[in-house]
Amino acid sequence: MAKPTQSEILNEVLFELQEIKKGLPNGQIALIQKSLEDLEEGQKSLRGEIRTVQKRLFNPDSGVIVEVNKNTDFMKETQPSLKELEKVVSWKGNVTKALWVVYSAIIGVIIKLLFWN
Repeated sequence: MAKPTQSEILNEVLFELQEIKKGLPNGQIALIQKSLEDLEEGQKSLRGEIRTVQKRLFNPDSGVIVEVNKNTDFMKETQPSLKELEKVVSWKGNVTKALWVVYSAIIGVIIKLLFWN
């Protein structure tokens, strides 16, 4: 089998290009070109939105990550105070129960003094 010459290769490429042109009318090429332009425009706007989200996330002064870290630090600082508050509330409940016992005893003593003397 002999190697094809340059003119044969060029003729073959030309023939294939003509076949492609026959298969795709100009209306479809324009439609494909418009779709590609719309896709490129959409990618540009998406890129802009991604930059905006990145700025909101990674802003060193007021970014979401910084706020979450501040919230975590605050929770770590206040956790012991919350435990102390729970202890105080539990103590208050116990004192209230004890005072009810004392009040009942005092009322019982007063009633005994008034009626069973």
